[in-house]
Amino acid sequence: MVPLKNTAVSGLKMPAMGLGMGGYGVNKKVGYGGYPECWAEIPGCGEFTERAVTEWLQVGGRRLDSANMYDNEKSVGKAIKASSVPRNDIFILTKVGPVFPLGFNETLTQFDKIKANLQVDYVDLLLIHWPSIDNSSTPSKDPHCVRTSPSFNETQCRLDTWRAMLQIFNSGGAKAIGVSNFEIIHLQEFIDAGLSLPSVDQCHFNPYAGAAQMELVNFCKSHDIVFLGYSPLGIPDWHKYPGPHMASTPMLDPTVLSIAKAHGKSPAQVILAWEWSLGIPVNPRTMNSSHMIENLNIYNISITKEESDKLLGLHQDTCAEDPDYYECAWI
Repeated sequence: MVPLKNTAVSGLKMPAMGLGMGGYGVNKKVGYGGYPECWAEIPGCGEFTERAVTEWLQVGGRRLDSANMYDNEKSVGKAIKASSVPRNDIFILTKVGPVFPLGFNETLTQFDKIKANLQVDYVDLLLIHWPSIDNSSTPSKDPHCVRTSPSFNETQCRLDTWRAMLQIFNSGGAKAIGVSNFEIIHLQEFIDAGLSLPSVDQCHFNPYAGAAQMELVNFCKSHDIVFLGYSPLGIPDWHKYPGPHMASTPMLDPTVLSIAKAHGKSPAQVILAWEWSLGIPVNPRTMNSSHMIENLNIYNISITKEESDKLLGLHQDTCAEDPDYYECAWI
């Protein structure tokens, strides 16, 4: 469990391991757990999401990592309702934007729909999904968030959105609020505006994007912001790493394989244990119940400093090298 501070109710703790549910596939024919994994309801994969959430809760997982743009919150809500696990024992994390417009009223409207889709009165952690403000197919009515408006201002748009998040938090709609994919420059905007800081910043983190993220990780630590790592194992069904000395997935990297062999653990377990050794909670995505169990059983693995340094020394997939990578495109 990870204590949350800043904009979080007193004493709130977040399960260190979550289930990621943001898929890249839209083909139901791949079947449950096929690649690329299909989680969205529009192509009819909501039943897959329901099954994965059910299995996750059955094996002891308690944090669910969703978002309105994943198009599966109704299925998540159904699985929670059908579960025998009490709502208070389930930590629901979800997000607003970016395929929905940012802005003060827009954020409040999104949150009302999120609660209706999930069939809940509150969420445990609500995040702003991206700092970018121009990826919605529906224009915002907040003049700070409209590029053609004379009042357009990206910083003010983010601040307007954050003020709505603060209202949601203060009214009890979310036990904690935070951000996702925010860089130091975006977090600094909150500081400069004198606003309360997020409890969490969720960003990608894996062996090929670990050392490159450590400046942000340390900035978050210095401001009591929990750095939460998504795609901790890479995204083998979406992204092919272009750099030298990089495998198609970090789980096939020779250094990872060597460390895994030394510990008698799977490459995925070693990567997750390494990230935890850095104080980083994660939410790997899987529809495989065996993998779910593996992921939950990494907290007795002791990664040495030498092993950690080797993993931090791997070639880094940065936006400068790979500008078309999904995480880079919207920063």
